[in-house]
Amino acid sequence: MIAGRRSVALMAFSVLLSVMVPGVSAQTTSLELVRYGWDNTTVAESTTVNVSWMKANLPVMGDEVTHYHFQGPTFIPTDLWNPAEDVNLDKINETVKGTALRDLCEVVGGMHPGDEVQVRAADGFKKRLNYTNVYTPPSRQGEPILAWWNARNGDEWRDGMRLFFLADTSSNPKGWHIFGNEDMRICLSPSYWHYFSDSETNYPSAAGLSISNVVKLEIFRSPNPLPLPPQQVIPRDLDRDGKCEDVNGNGRRDFADVVLYFNQMIWIAENEPIPAFDFNNNNRIDFADIVRLFEMM
Repeated sequence: MIAGRRSVALMAFSVLLSVMVPGVSAQTTSLELVRYGWDNTTVAESTTVNVSWMKANLPVMGDEVTHYHFQGPTFIPTDLWNPAEDVNLDKINETVKGTALRDLCEVVGGMHPGDEVQVRAADGFKKRLNYTNVYTPPSRQGEPILAWWNARNGDEWRDGMRLFFLADTSSNPKGWHIFGNEDMRICLSPSYWHYFSDSETNYPSAAGLSISNVVKLEIFRSPNPLPLPPQQVIPRDLDRDGKCEDVNGNGRRDFADVVLYFNQMIWIAENEPIPAFDFNNNNRIDFADIVRLFEMM
């Protein structure tokens, strides 16, 4: 009877532990890639890849030697951004290898200027980066990668895949590769900054951008029109009715707009915000839009 009670008590204690003790983060090796259409709801293209595929098909970033750091919060209210970059530099300190975010984005059609990519972890935590910080990052930020290897654990890294910035040494007086809080302030727009908050102060923390256990990348489209190939000028809405009737962006309506639309109709359907080019308002890009554009000349 006593033994039976002990067994029941032990089982209850085990259940209690499973509730009270937080789970240990688990390595991720599979990545879902999604690019949304102009409405940022409809999936335009998607696929799932794993680390083995990345190694075999995309360039490997990292040299197995260089240490890359993310600076944590300073906890000094009078030195929030710490331009001297000399406080809490080892919040994250790893030698890593991985795959560039831009190479992964290109697998599902890539990003355009103004687009954002959302990096999502297995627990739902997520951060966004804009096109510039992914495709043309400042050197003090460095190439953003998903790291799947570190020097201490190799391919069995519990925090992988993890977002890393391969920052250069230009902003650190010791010559360390650090993406610091001041780097975050200078390289990223304010909406992308990360803070650690206590009861009184919001402390900038670049380390908060280094998401671990990543499982998904999502590309969200900019609502603004893009130049139609081979043009370099953005289409214009001349009468402010929400339609870009000046397709080639030369400041007037002319037959060249109709020709360009005809030649790039498929590209428009895949890359532009549909309402801006849906001249007959049937919620799609088709030949009837070309006829309507011709009639609007």
